[in-house]
Amino acid sequence: MRVTNAGDVGALLRDARQRQGMTQAQLAESVGASRAWVVAVESGSPNARLDLVLRALQWVDLAVDVSRDEAGAELDRLVGGRDD
Repeated sequence: MRVTNAGDVGALLRDARQRQGMTQAQLAESVGASRAWVVAVESGSPNARLDLVLRALQWVDLAVDVSRDEAGAELDRLVGGRDD
């Protein structure tokens, strides 16, 4: 799945957590965060601490694999860049 925003990460985390039968409270305890933090991340909060997000993903057996967006690079070449 291509992840393009915090909502995508939250949905992946929620789905993986639920597949493992883990509650939000259990995940929170495992990563050293509050249940409210898990709720916020799963809801797509863009302000979540990255270190905790990565730890939470590991707890539900997900890994982050970053690669160059070749389609985006080609678009940049054609239209002269992005307005990021």
